Amino acid sequence: MHAIELQTAFFKHLKEKLPNHLSLADEVAELLNISSDSAYRRIRGDKTLAFDEIQILANHYKVSLDQFLHLNTEAFLFSGNLINREKFEMSDYLDGIANQLSYFASAEKKQIYYLNKDIPFFHHFMFPELAAFKCYFWSRYNLNYPQFNKGQFLISDFIDLFNNKGKKISDLYLEIPSTEIWNLDCINTTIRQIDYYRESKIFSSIQDIITVYQCLEKLVDHIEQQVEHGAKFPFGQPDFSKKVKYTVFVNEFILGDNTLLIEIDHQRMVSLNHNVINYVITTDEKFVEYSWQTMNTLLKKSTLISEIGEKDRQLFFNNLRQRIHERKLI
Repeated sequence: MHAIELQTAFFKHLKEKLPNHLSLADEVAELLNISSDSAYRRIRGDKTLAFDEIQILANHYKVSLDQFLHLNTEAFLFSGNLINREKFEMSDYLDGIANQLSYFASAEKKQIYYLNKDIPFFHHFMFPELAAFKCYFWSRYNLNYPQFNKGQFLISDFIDLFNNKGKKISDLYLEIPSTEIWNLDCINTTIRQIDYYRESKIFSSIQDIITVYQCLEKLVDHIEQQVEHGAKFPFGQPDFSKKVKYTVFVNEFILGDNTLLIEIDHQRMVSLNHNVINYVITTDEKFVEYSWQTMNTLLKKSTLISEIGEKDRQLFFNNLRQRIHERKLI
């Protein structure tokens, strides 16, 4: 491919990453601090991009140049932020999640595929008390968050934050059609976390232990309702007017790794969870294509339980409830 063809292909890729209401020429002009006419000349290939201009555009749009230069490397380009343990604020963290989901939800065509190791992260926020517990646990145990290193956990200390920002996250996830691959062991992490806090006397209230378990039960019941109808809706509000598609498979042998495959309009990307609470995103074509092929293979080897498969669906969710019930009695 000639240099001009590579440059036009590069700009075509940038255009695909932009929301429909934004002008590529205006964006390029602002980023490179040039006139709109100069931007158009570069987009058409009339003027060659300088190396520093390529760097600015590639860094801003998180683009790997390997796909355009056909370099045979084993590197993949991801974007993301590492949480600063000293300056971490849960409010800012929740805002970041909401902003990312808002961007996905604003697309005309959208779909999320979730290969989950735990209960899919976004579901917790439908029940603020459960979300408060989960996020407190991550902050104290995994991040060594100084604010939570001492003392005990009390839901009322954090509930306002999750009643507001947590609800926004839940509402946004309900707007995006999703396909999830579950395994019976997806619930084990949450149960073990509750047990650990109960045995370590970190819960400052017996009622809080009861409340968290009750929320977990309600969450399982609500997910089952959504799976039965093959649609997403808020807890206790089975509204099918939007009919946001919700598809769930069960795989008995594969426990996922919290990988998200996201499709918005004409763009596909992969989000990976790492170091417990951090995540990175890539649009690298080779990595994305490989991930998509893996997801399709797993779907073919999994059992569909949404809308159809009543027997398998009831057996699966009854087993989840039984695991919760057994721990509640201890």
